[in-house]
Amino acid sequence: MKTTNLKGIDKAAILFSVLGENLSLSLFKSFSEDQLIKIRIRSKELEPIPSKVKKDVLEEYYFKLMSDKYRNEADTSENLFSFLENLTEEQLSYLLSNEKPRVIALALEQIDETKKLNILNKFDAEKKNRIILEIGNLGDIPLEAVVEVAKDIKKKTAFLPEPKEFSRGGGKSVALILNTMDEDEASLYLEQLSRENPELYAEVRKFYLTFEDLLSMPHEAMQALWSNPDIDVDKLAISLKSYDEETVSEIVEFLPKKKQAMFESLEKSVSKREVTKARKDIVGIARKMEKEGVFSIEDIMGNEEMVE
Repeated sequence: MKTTNLKGIDKAAILFSVLGENLSLSLFKSFSEDQLIKIRIRSKELEPIPSKVKKDVLEEYYFKLMSDKYRNEADTSENLFSFLENLTEEQLSYLLSNEKPRVIALALEQIDETKKLNILNKFDAEKKNRIILEIGNLGDIPLEAVVEVAKDIKKKTAFLPEPKEFSRGGGKSVALILNTMDEDEASLYLEQLSRENPELYAEVRKFYLTFEDLLSMPHEAMQALWSNPDIDVDKLAISLKSYDEETVSEIVEFLPKKKQAMFESLEKSVSKREVTKARKDIVGIARKMEKEGVFSIEDIMGNEEMVE
């Protein structure tokens, strides 16, 4: 029996004999059931098969397999994982969530550091540790395996949902809600947050200002705010209603001289609604100045600890 005289079905039958039925079936996925039956029968008909013929057929098959593989690689981009670059963190997390730590490690190593760390932090501590360990041992993965992993992950991206613009809440969203509330009501929520969720409270305080905050700012921030020409002395008088004389005097000292002369403490009674409105207007001026970079929330909060 000579290899050069063998037909295609004979070579397939010899491979079937050499590799065994289970492995052969995984290799011959494109064959129909009828073709597989013929290969099985032909495999038995050819027995006994000389060792040299088996070796030659196996080498020929391996050479063809590798030629096809690297031809396909040549058709892909230089970066096998370039398709990951256009995925959002949300999509990447979803894509990799059920993969083995080694596959996750290989995929994460292909993306930028910020995304990598953010996605890593979405896993529980045990899996995160295993992924990190795998990242340190990626050098022993053969090229063929890297190519196969890249192809497998790329196929799965076809089933990813499209990225959508949406908010996941957080401190800024809570602050925006508090800004729409009455100051007393907002204070109750803040107090509850400080007790039950200190981390969220600290995050909210990065975005939420109260009138009370404006009365205890560091000297430089005080000077910048109260000398602002948009500050109306009449509204300031209303907003300071119910504060003691010492507090009022401290604030008035930061006003320009002309406005100091115009300022008069409010003696008559005013409604709570008027006071709330006046305070909101002044807080609005402070927020605008913060957005313009005149000072930061951290400046306004002074020594209060800001958690990053």
